[in-house]
Amino acid sequence: MSNDQGNDGYGIMVFKPETPPGVKARGIIFFIVFCLIILIQAFYWLFANSVEPMVWGMPFGMFFIVLFIAIEFVALLILYFAEAKDLAEGGGS
Repeated sequence: MSNDQGNDGYGIMVFKPETPPGVKARGIIFFIVFCLIILIQAFYWLFANSVEPMVWGMPFGMFFIVLFIAIEFVALLILYFAEAKDLAEGGGS
């Protein structure tokens, strides 16, 4: 949303007006991915509500949580390196 819509400067601006479309798309995709990861972790008991099977010496419910924490960490690393690459190329401020 832009501030030039005649709303006296009020409103929500998700991205700066000069943000390239690729960066906007990446931001939206990562936002959706992280929201899904958080929702899956919040409702893990629907998927992993059991002690059996044991995976790497952990009950399955605990393994499920550890797995999604690891997935979130990898996604954050990918986002970090993508943002660092944009900054190195001079694409961000």
